[in-house]
Amino acid sequence: MVIEVNSTEFYVMSFAVAVSLIALLFGKKEEGPASTEIVPMALNPCVTCDDGLVALHALDDGTVMLLRNGIPLPAGDTVNVVATTVGDKLRIVEKKGLSTHAASDDKLDGTAQLRLPAKTLHVRYESELTGEWALFSFTNHAGRTATAHLKL
Repeated sequence: MVIEVNSTEFYVMSFAVAVSLIALLFGKKEEGPASTEIVPMALNPCVTCDDGLVALHALDDGTVMLLRNGIPLPAGDTVNVVATTVGDKLRIVEKKGLSTHAASDDKLDGTAQLRLPAKTLHVRYESELTGEWALFSFTNHAGRTATAHLKL
C-alpha cells in the first residue's frame, strides 16, 4: 500500500503521530501516592533572628531537622508544619496552631523533625502566617543541609 504525500490519509496519520508525541512529552507522569505529615514546631526565643531563614538538615538516623528563624508570632500562638511529599516534590506549609504557647510578641525560632524519603526533593516552603514562600532543592542524605530565605 502506497500513500501519497498529498493525500488525506497522509495528513491524518501525520496529525495522529504528532498528537501522540506531544502527549508522550507533556503528559502527566505517574508520581505515586502522596505522603503527609503534620508536626508541631518547638518554639524558642530568637537567637540570631535571621528573619525568614529556612533550613533543612539531614540527620544520621534518616530524619530531617527543619529550622525556621524569625517567626513573627503573637503571644499564645503556636505553629504546625504540614509536609506533603508527592514523587520528588515536597511542599511544606507553616500554619497557625492552637493557642497554648506562653511567649511574648517577639520573633521566635522554630524547629521540627520530619520523616522524608532519602532522595533529592524539590521543596516549596510556604508560610500562612506571613504570606512568604521559598523554592529550593534538598538531598536527604546524612549531613546535607539546604537553606533558603523566604520572600513575598
